Amino acid sequence: MLRNEHILAHVNRGRVVPHRLSADDGRVTEVAERLIACYESHREGPRSRLERELALLEEELGPRLDARRGFKVVRALGKLLQDRAEWAPPTSADPYHVRTRLFELAAQMPEFPAEKPDLLQSPTREDVISRVSRETGLEDPVQVMYADRQKAQILRQFERPTPEELISRYNLAQVQGVLYSARELVVDLGREADAELIFRYAKLMELIYRIELTGSGYRLCLDGPLSLFGPVRKYGLRIAKFVPGLMLTQPWSLSAGVLWRGREAVLELDSETSGLTSHYRRPGDEPGDEVRRAFRKAWERSRDTGGWELESGAGIIPLPGLRTALVPDFSLLNRETGELAHLEILGFWTERHLIDRAAQIREAGERGARVLVAAPEGLGATPEALDAALGKEVIWYKTRLDPRAVLENL
Repeated sequence: MLRNEHILAHVNRGRVVPHRLSADDGRVTEVAERLIACYESHREGPRSRLERELALLEEELGPRLDARRGFKVVRALGKLLQDRAEWAPPTSADPYHVRTRLFELAAQMPEFPAEKPDLLQSPTREDVISRVSRETGLEDPVQVMYADRQKAQILRQFERPTPEELISRYNLAQVQGVLYSARELVVDLGREADAELIFRYAKLMELIYRIELTGSGYRLCLDGPLSLFGPVRKYGLRIAKFVPGLMLTQPWSLSAGVLWRGREAVLELDSETSGLTSHYRRPGDEPGDEVRRAFRKAWERSRDTGGWELESGAGIIPLPGLRTALVPDFSLLNRETGELAHLEILGFWTERHLIDRAAQIREAGERGARVLVAAPEGLGATPEALDAALGKEVIWYKTRLDPRAVLENL
């Protein structure tokens, strides 16, 4: 993922246009090849040396792309390569312990350690180092004492991309970066699109969403990070991570209202003309959801579930009366009574979002579908303030959903 300083875009007639590179441009592919080769050549080398080399490449290659902001493009490409690198400390020793011991011994001496022996036989720097060397078994403690600093890290692994893959990832990352400042995203999915897959990604990223039924498929409305008063950066990253999942199916179109450099603008994309490709594989490669995984494991460890069995979600439950749909995470089946219930676990939420969801749950109940919703405390309004509007449809949890709370509600 790119940081804000790597994002390049401009506004043209109210539309924000993210920066884009072309794999057909020889200058661009040359820059990509040079940067990839730089990382390859620095395997098992320190990060400080690689960063110095990258800084030189910014000065050399940047002007070839753009005289004014080419260095930013090179820096952004380098950041994407950094995300594919795995770093490790240069030693198995504990640098903090070595550093602390050196300073402790120096502080205990009657005077500051001298560089060389003198006539008064004052303690020297070498005396301190030799003692720490004997205590730790290290040949040269000085070489180790700052090995926990980032610049001392060693490049152990590097997942080498092709120049075309790096350029494609750059173009997608620019779009993702623009969405850090989105107010709302509206995604229209055609009938041929795998809507369940897209809804799954929205849920895995714990986004605030609502689904609308349209004449040609589904409309997914996502709250953007600027619509929240809470952890905006964290939510913005989740919005950005949702976008590659969207590109695993088609047809789709996306419209997002964003605040770009202090100006209101619109980002518009569609599957036919965007030219963007996803770096996600099919489901199984996407980031996991710890809350859902932990709940499933806790359920499997439960001794008494009252005859209820936990299964995967039942897919999409349309609610034509409200022109919307629900997408539960799990189904709960009681083998003894034949009762069936569904459970949805929310991530982020707002008061309006939760009240709307409660109305959808009641609508589903009138149609014979029993749905429960679990929501984390500490977001939006207090649970007490929402009890009157929500009734008993919502199960509150702190960090992990307890199966006992679900069973009690059932």
